[in-house]
Amino acid sequence: MILHTRLPIEECKARLAAAIDIERLAFSWSGFGGSKPFLGQFREDRFRLQKRRYYRNNFSTYFYGRFVPEGGTRIEGEFKMHPFSRVFMIIWFSFLAVFFVIASIPFARGRQDADVSFLIAPIGLAVFGIAMVKFGRWLCRGEEKAIVGLLEDTLEVEGGTREQDVS
Repeated sequence: MILHTRLPIEECKARLAAAIDIERLAFSWSGFGGSKPFLGQFREDRFRLQKRRYYRNNFSTYFYGRFVPEGGTRIEGEFKMHPFSRVFMIIWFSFLAVFFVIASIPFARGRQDADVSFLIAPIGLAVFGIAMVKFGRWLCRGEEKAIVGLLEDTLEVEGGTREQDVS
């Protein structure tokens, strides 16, 4: 996604920082200090935003963006899961694929005493993994729209300057 604003980068950073709470662990219901509805981090020209929630959801939506000078500022970014969650799911499904291949070997050799439960277990765990991700994504179903709204309102994105990146 690409957003355009006439504001300079430093003004964009300042406005966005004022509109969110910086992600720092604290003793609160959400696990982060402050009370604003959005949390974020900044690193030079890059930033990450998430909607504050009062429950744990490792499959929630984060907006990873960056500021680019372009007759004002161009905000480029995308929505995706936290990197830890993505790596965990890659490891999960890789393990299940290897286990399924190993469990299939007795069937491929035509052994009559092969146990079908060794094939059912990885399939069941794969279905569980997919359902877990789908349910986590369903819980955060309105967050992308809320984060885009925050960016548009805070950074004075004008009508017609929002683009969907097709690459």
